[in-house]
Amino acid sequence: MLERPAELRLIEAAIDQFGRNGISAVGTRAIADAAGVQMSAITYHFGGKDGLYLACARHIVEQISGRVERILAFATSHGTDSGDKAGAHAAVLAIMGGLATVMMRDEIAPLARFVLREQMNPSPAFEIIYEGYMRRILDQMGMLLQRVAGGTLKTEELRVRSIALLGQAFVFRFGRAALMRATQWQSIGEPEAMAVRAAVLAHSEAILNALESGTSA
Repeated sequence: MLERPAELRLIEAAIDQFGRNGISAVGTRAIADAAGVQMSAITYHFGGKDGLYLACARHIVEQISGRVERILAFATSHGTDSGDKAGAHAAVLAIMGGLATVMMRDEIAPLARFVLREQMNPSPAFEIIYEGYMRRILDQMGMLLQRVAGGTLKTEELRVRSIALLGQAFVFRFGRAALMRATQWQSIGEPEAMAVRAAVLAHSEAILNALESGTSA
């Protein structure tokens, strides 16, 4: 088996440590030791810690954007192109089900910790993340919700509702500790992941039904 490149090992180690502790609390020596490379490799590949941090953001975009595009493509097959409320309704549920499934996967955890820190205290890395995949999924969700609502939503309300709806899936990653404590689950297996997905879809369905009928959700 070929050894992974030092550059990739540094990025993976840095994502984990930056996500857990924040950029200011993490030293380059600790990252290099975790990656099993010389500390000088950080300067060689990235120019320093700040460059490595931005490289982490770009790597996260590469990892997540592919998943996002697959979810959106699946949504397209479930009605995005049909141009009617029913098609948009089905597409939103396809997106939410896909996101709920992805958010329960353990390999997402280090990426999510990094992204959550950027949400709470944005740096130039946030622009990389937002433009890399967040804008795409927000724009798609906004277009679908507007169709479900029959074109009645103003732009600001549409954006807020899109984020609120997507949060139905994201909370199960960012609120993982509360989920485990409240449910007394010891781990997340297929039954637990399906329970989360079912809850996300049920809540999303209620919100979409309210939008379609013109009532508050």
